[in-house]
Amino acid sequence: MKPVCSHGNPNAMTTPSGAGIRPSAAGTGLQHLRRTAIAAVLAIAGALSPGAAGAADAPSALVANGKSIIRSLSHSVFTLLRDESDRRKQEATFRTLFAMYFDVPRIARFVLGRAAWSKATADERAQFLNLFQQYVVRVYAVQLRRHRKGKFEIVAAGPDRNGVFVTSRMVGLRSGRPFHMKWRLRPSGGTLKVRDMVFENVSMSINQRREFASAYRRHGGTMAGLLRAIRTKMAELDRQ
Repeated sequence: MKPVCSHGNPNAMTTPSGAGIRPSAAGTGLQHLRRTAIAAVLAIAGALSPGAAGAADAPSALVANGKSIIRSLSHSVFTLLRDESDRRKQEATFRTLFAMYFDVPRIARFVLGRAAWSKATADERAQFLNLFQQYVVRVYAVQLRRHRKGKFEIVAAGPDRNGVFVTSRMVGLRSGRPFHMKWRLRPSGGTLKVRDMVFENVSMSINQRREFASAYRRHGGTMAGLLRAIRTKMAELDRQ
């Protein structure tokens, strides 16, 4: 990903090339997709509960649940990206999936950094969390869209500290080269949620932390400056 803050213009933020999501004709399967994703998460949460055969905290059970979560998430995401639906509806559904499967509050705090987060007011934190979700949905929908015609495969999974890692790949792409992703999941609210996603050895969380730290410094070292910069970038994306 390119830096969030442009070196040439301290008031601008940048995204990967072609970060605008293409408009498309209205689809009819988005409500069914939401219901399917919610049902999958509820089933997985039930499997992780203390009453699930008394083995939910065993490494093998966590790994199996982690694989189920990523398989369900990938199916929902790539079904959505292949659907010829309205851009706004597509983004709304993508944002629902992001909030459902990712530990968004923890990721947002990490990305912003401890110092900036501690200085921010409750209102500034809420604004940042909202804008962060919108920004991530826009940027990563574009990146994943480039691989939407490939076939998703899980190639490895195992314990990862107190959570699970799942390694996957997309095959059958035009480039002829597999596209690899690694997912790191941690317990959150009775289920496993994605804490980080690694695209071709580039960590989403670490990369975004660097980007937002740069933007924070370049806009006066204040939350107000950073929030203005994100809103400016979001307005640019809306015009694409």
